Amino acid sequence: MIKILIQNYKNLDKKISHILKIGLSFSFIICLLSAMVLLTYMLFFTYPIIYYIGILGIVLGLNFAMSFIISATIIDDVKKESF
Repeated sequence: MIKILIQNYKNLDKKISHILKIGLSFSFIICLLSAMVLLTYMLFFTYPIIYYIGILGIVLGLNFAMSFIISATIIDDVKKESF
């Protein structure tokens, strides 16, 4: 299963692969900022809303990453079948 995913990633179109890399880096930045928010909460136990914002940001970043991966795979399959 993992070999199939790696093979699909290697066979992506150049433009789709570039968009995927930008999307994954955007998602990584969101997760990194959320981790910093959670670190702030861990150091200063002041407001519980900071914890929820950090968790929400990590979930948002992971959802963006998965949606970029799924969308890139589907768009590549549609593009290959249309030619």
